[in-house]
Amino acid sequence: MEQTAESNLNILQTTLGVLTIDKAQPNDLNVVMEILNEAAAWLHSRGITKQWPSPLPQDAWEFFRREIEKGDVYLARLIGDAVGTYRFAWAEPQLWIDSDGGYVHSFAIRPHVHGNDIGAAMMAWAKQHVRERGKKFLRLDCWSGNEPLKKYYAGFGFTLVRDVPVKDYACTAFQMEA
Repeated sequence: MEQTAESNLNILQTTLGVLTIDKAQPNDLNVVMEILNEAAAWLHSRGITKQWPSPLPQDAWEFFRREIEKGDVYLARLIGDAVGTYRFAWAEPQLWIDSDGGYVHSFAIRPHVHGNDIGAAMMAWAKQHVRERGKKFLRLDCWSGNEPLKKYYAGFGFTLVRDVPVKDYACTAFQMEA
């Protein structure tokens, strides 16, 4: 039996154990927002204040509630505990004129598990998820001034494509083959 990214969840090995990734359910909204707020606070503690506001604004809760209902938000769990999240978009017209990629947004890992291959496992799963939907590229972006995050993404094999002005700051767009 051929296994897919969504059916073969227990293959993602990290230094802390096996990671599973599932679609977030409506009752997961609080934990998704906790992870995002922890990540935003961690960024702010390092002087990176333009990536995400901390705490996230109240309208973010409603936004993520809708995204969870659409089935586009995922939770990574390590031994049952939620340790990471991301959401997918299948078009990003502000940054890409084509629809050849799947786009990772709101990628966040709880700070207490940083450095244990959680991000690498989540990105490997994301590549497979995008590939299974017939897309050529896995894409993401970050605030252009976030040099540590840009290095982190490059370490996964993402290629910097361009800087794009978005709203009140510039973001850096990355992609890799899925």
